This record gives sequence, structure tokens and C-alpha cells, in this order.
Amino acid sequence: MIIFFIIVYYRWLFPVNLDFSNVDQLCAKVDFRSPRPIIDLSKVRFFRPFSLVYLGMFLRYHNCCNKAFDIIPPESNAARGYLARQNFWERFNFNPDVIKGEKLIRFTTSTSLNDIIDVENRPNIADDIAVAVLKVLRNNRVHVKVGLLSELVSELVDNFALHSERTLAVVAMQYYPNLRRVVLAVGDCGIGIRASLSTNPAYAYLVSRPHCEVTLKAIEPLVSRIPGCGTGLTNIRDETLNLGGRFTLTTGNGYVIIGRQGTKYGNMSYDLPGVQAELSLPEED
Repeated sequence: MIIFFIIVYYRWLFPVNLDFSNVDQLCAKVDFRSPRPIIDLSKVRFFRPFSLVYLGMFLRYHNCCNKAFDIIPPESNAARGYLARQNFWERFNFNPDVIKGEKLIRFTTSTSLNDIIDVENRPNIADDIAVAVLKVLRNNRVHVKVGLLSELVSELVDNFALHSERTLAVVAMQYYPNLRRVVLAVGDCGIGIRASLSTNPAYAYLVSRPHCEVTLKAIEPLVSRIPGCGTGLTNIRDETLNLGGRFTLTTGNGYVIIGRQGTKYGNMSYDLPGVQAELSLPEED
């Protein structure tokens, strides 16, 4: 235990990239006993899409519970400037069910690959977001399998629209030219997979099961709170593997990662309501 503590403490003494491996630890360290808890991002030098979505949903969820935060911004000029350009704190450190409108950022003709986009729960939103994502990739001459990516994005957003019981989600994406990889994350702070699935009598037993076990179950074919549905996450898993990509899915304190090395699952350091997902896909030759 002492060695583990030293390793974790050491990691946060020096600049870090915030991603799936550590964003939950950052959230778990927040002291909620304070009237305005502090989120310390001082050592963060780069934000990957999953961490942006996860941190944004962490803020939105707790703001819905009337909890606001004080932020220690990154010491890195690049990281601090990026959050400022995205109006990150103004957009996420507020109650989205009370204040909307001008605080939201939607897809436009000037949307870039590094923008964080708000997704409103409305009819046809899944198809609209899928089309908008493809336009951004084409405008930036990123070569991916267009039809498949459109399907995957649509499925992720559709899951939010149908199952989250929330009005807002968020999309973040980045392109890594040196790795020739596109990474896209979608997240919400809704009721989560376990609460959603357990409303179906066939899966009522899942209400007492660990989040990681429930997440694995949700990826199986025809598993849904809506009888006769439930192919979305299965399709995402299969198509991501066919493309040589990686699919990360989290809900509560459970996670599942599916890639070429197989399937990994387990528990995270923080129990965040909702569903957060990330696709990492290679660029075509």
C-alpha cells in the first residue's frame, strides 16, 4: 500500500497527460467536505478525449446536485489555453438543466477536430451528429472508413438519446497524425447502464451486480431495457475490432476495454453516473 501511494503521489508531482488511466483518480481525490471542492489540474499538460468527456460529466453531474468547484488551472500554457478556448469551465461548471443557450457549443462549419461539442437530446440527434463528425473529418482530410465511423458515432449518440434520461451529452475528438489515429469520445451523466437495463424485468437482477459485470452484459447481442433491441453496443464492439481499433466503455465505477489484445474489465477509482465511451480508430492507408 505504501509503494502504491508513493507511485500515485509521484505521478501527480510532474506533468501528466490526462486520459482514461488517471482521470478517475483525479476525480476521486476531490474533497467534497469543502463548500467549494478544489479540482487541481496544475500538472496536466494534455487532455485526451475520454478525460475531457469524463471530467465534463463529473462537473455537470455535481452541478445538478448544486455543488460548484474551484479550479486550479494547468501550469502548461497550451493546456490552459485549450480549456480557455473551449470555454470549458463556463460550459461544464453549471447546472445544465437551469442554464443553457449561449453556454452550449454546437457543430458548425468552423468546428475543428479538437473542439468539445455539446449534444442536445432531440429527435434525429444521432444521425445529425454522425453527419457533422464526418464533415469535420473530411474537412481536415482525415481518411477513415466513412460509413462505419458514421454508424459507430450514431450508435453511441443514440444510446444517450434513448437511455440516459438527460438533456445533454458531449462529444470530444482528436486526430493524432503521427499515430494516424482518430479518437472520439461521447459521454453523459445520466442514469447509467445498470439503472437502465434493470428496468427490463429480464435484467432486474443486474441492479445488485457490479458495474463492470453489467457493462459486459450490455455489450452482448439483444440486451436492452427495450425488448427486441440491443444491437448497438454489439455492433460497436464488432466493427471497432474489424477496423483494428479500441472501444472503451465506462459506467458507474466499472469499465470495459475491447481491442486487439482482447477484453479487459474492472473497477475505476470513482463512481460517476452515466455512460462514457471512447473509440480509437486507425486512419486508412
